[in-house]
Amino acid sequence: MSRTAFASIVGAFVTAFQAAPAVSANVFRAMPREIAEQHAEAVNVQFDAAEPNAGAISGAPVDWRSRVSVDLYAKSSAVSGDLAVDPLLKAAYERVMQDTTLGGLVDYIGVPYIAAEYDGKGQKTGWIRMVFPVEHRTSNLTLE
Repeated sequence: MSRTAFASIVGAFVTAFQAAPAVSANVFRAMPREIAEQHAEAVNVQFDAAEPNAGAISGAPVDWRSRVSVDLYAKSSAVSGDLAVDPLLKAAYERVMQDTTLGGLVDYIGVPYIAAEYDGKGQKTGWIRMVFPVEHRTSNLTLE
């Protein structure tokens, strides 16, 4: 069975993060936050939403602007949460920006919206979410 373009895009992000040298030894796809918390650092990729271009002609391909979230998690007993997760942020961002078409799978990946939160209880933790806008096209009759 074939996959939708949305699932293929998430898979391409995961593959990019796992390519040597891997951004993290723990790269997940659409996993709950609690899974990532079991590791010293982790990356989680998931599809969030997609909006079609309203100007599509009946029967023509559909242009989409999708959102893919990349959640980064790191903890440390030595440094603050922001410093613990910062190298992961740098590596993940640079990996995506190296190929903003995911090998031709999409038309363009834009600069992400970035949000963060930190926790200083016990081990210091940092969470960062990057939300990438992804422009791509599908057939009008399928989501491939």
